[in-house]
Amino acid sequence: MAIFLDTGFYLGLIHSKDNHFNRAQELLIEIQTGKLGQIYTSRLIMAETATIVAVRTHKNPKSLKKARDLFIGDLQIASILPLTETTEKKTWDIFIKANSNKDYSKKKKILSFVDSSNIVLCKEHGIKNILAFDGDFKGWLEIIS
Repeated sequence: MAIFLDTGFYLGLIHSKDNHFNRAQELLIEIQTGKLGQIYTSRLIMAETATIVAVRTHKNPKSLKKARDLFIGDLQIASILPLTETTEKKTWDIFIKANSNKDYSKKKKILSFVDSSNIVLCKEHGIKNILAFDGDFKGWLEIIS
């Protein structure tokens, strides 16, 4: 069993004014017990989180440091999956397919490039669960193959 951590979860951990702050703290405790299996994320999630944290906290140094520590420091909670050239190509393929095909685009307005990469990484590594608060992944792991 494994789980992939999305940007929204990290934002909830870092930014006390985030709508999901309390739930993220609860889920962190559950993650740390090992009940959810191996924990993964990606460098694109790290980059997206860092940027959003800088914007939402008005570049608060403590928040920026906490973000860094959650990804590459003392508080690191997930293994970071690499984006290989093959992964990047598959991500582009999914991104274009999902946003060009009428059957997929009915699902939601746009599937972001980062979310496309999350789907590809999960498929490549047999990860069936994504911890996200925005619901953007419902059905995508089953639809995209």
